[in-house]
Amino acid sequence: MQKLFDLFYQFREYGLLIFYCLISLWLYAVQNSEPIKLMRSTALEIISGLETGVAVFDEYLSLKPENQRLRKHNLQLSSETNLLRNAAFQHYEVSKMLDFQQNQRSRLKLAKIIHRSFGTERTLLTLNLGASDSVKVDMPVITDKGLVGRVILVSENYALVQPIINTDFKVSVYCEKTRAMGVIHWNGQDESRAKLEHIPISSRLEWGDRLYTTEFSTFSSPHIPVGTITSFKKNEFFYEVNVNLAVDFSTLLYVFVELKPGNPEKAAMIRSYEKFR
Repeated sequence: MQKLFDLFYQFREYGLLIFYCLISLWLYAVQNSEPIKLMRSTALEIISGLETGVAVFDEYLSLKPENQRLRKHNLQLSSETNLLRNAAFQHYEVSKMLDFQQNQRSRLKLAKIIHRSFGTERTLLTLNLGASDSVKVDMPVITDKGLVGRVILVSENYALVQPIINTDFKVSVYCEKTRAMGVIHWNGQDESRAKLEHIPISSRLEWGDRLYTTEFSTFSSPHIPVGTITSFKKNEFFYEVNVNLAVDFSTLLYVFVELKPGNPEKAAMIRSYEKFR
């Protein structure tokens, strides 16, 4: 009992505070005077304001998971939209290529480029067609715009293509208007441009003249578009000619392999001559 009394005596200030607060609350509840009413209304406004702030903060905290869920959903929708746009573009490209295929007399096999080497002067393209699709070495690769390159290696299901934008690639061409003939060669720089070489200054050239493959090629069919002359100037013996290529290699995705039989005898004879020379 003495210990309880000592404890109460030790905390007597807190006990008196609680006692006086209880008396104050009782008086506050039973009184109905104007000052008390004003105090009640002021206290109500303060408490309501605090509760509103707490409710807003609590709502903000409760919306955080919802915002994260919506952000994730938006990312998924954005990804699906990009996939649909890509599918629409591919559908357009394939439809255009198939329309071109129907108007051609030669046998064309539609192929997709599944790999391309970048940042090199010896660009190579890999197609999803191979020997099982009747693809052979030295078959030309084209689009509805013009010449892409030629097949240089074939496996059962894949083919490796050497495109125009490869410094080892060359093809003979002729000018549509002037009939001047030369060789297209890429210099390893701009993928949209190439050089037309071996045009003597005695030939006549015109700006904007279109270039097509000749019948001299060992792999390509004749009269396939290659590019357009954009500028030229005379050097000592030959013209220096700049050409805009017909095919846009920066967006190239689908191509045709022309299933034309090669001329091995002609190719062998030319190779023999090159060795003899």
